[in-house]
Amino acid sequence: MNASNKKTKTNPHAGHRDRVRKRFLEEGADGFEKHELLELLLFGAIPMQDTNPIAHRLLDMFDGSFTILFNSDPREIVEKCNVSMNTAVFLKALGAISKRCQKEKLEGRVLMNSPETSGEYAVDLLLYENVENFYIFCLDSGNHLIRPVKISKGSQTKAQVEVGDVVREAVLCQASSVILVHNHPGGGLRPSASDIQLTSKLLEALEIVHIFVADHIITANHQYFSFVQNGFLKNGVLEKK
Repeated sequence: MNASNKKTKTNPHAGHRDRVRKRFLEEGADGFEKHELLELLLFGAIPMQDTNPIAHRLLDMFDGSFTILFNSDPREIVEKCNVSMNTAVFLKALGAISKRCQKEKLEGRVLMNSPETSGEYAVDLLLYENVENFYIFCLDSGNHLIRPVKISKGSQTKAQVEVGDVVREAVLCQASSVILVHNHPGGGLRPSASDIQLTSKLLEALEIVHIFVADHIITANHQYFSFVQNGFLKNGVLEKK
């Protein structure tokens, strides 16, 4: 077949995509609805298709939430929304990049001298997590953050924490004190009986290596609960409630 007789495949949605991109450049994201922003993002993953109905379908299936969508398992996205694995991985990568951006924002020499400071930092760190994670914030003698250390990652309701792992990581960081931190993905800020029991065990273990437990922070639904602020922990001693 003569090359001149071959049909050139064109994108019937090119004009629309150009208009959306131009609008974004001129107006920014504030004027866009959620589905419009997602439609724009999908231009990079889905060529030569109308991504508007796909964006609506994705949001409808994930409660209208970017956070839930971008942090879902790609296989679940494929199954629920009838999109390709390439598209699902693209969306999952967006979630990973968002987390990385948040981590970069949190890096630096942070002074943690109050429950408010450590609580807000913990909320930001765990904002996009949909399973329970347990961290320690290792602090120097001036209450500056050395670094946050993830001890374990669990399920929706539980993260298995080994006392020895906490002690080892705190010692390796040469921490003078630590703040215990974990999230409740299912909501509910109040500490459970197991949260209190674990705190007691860690207080005893860390005291042996002369590391002070400054607080225990629980996060859920963009809020935090501080053991110190709520009278559960006073001067490194667990109070009975």
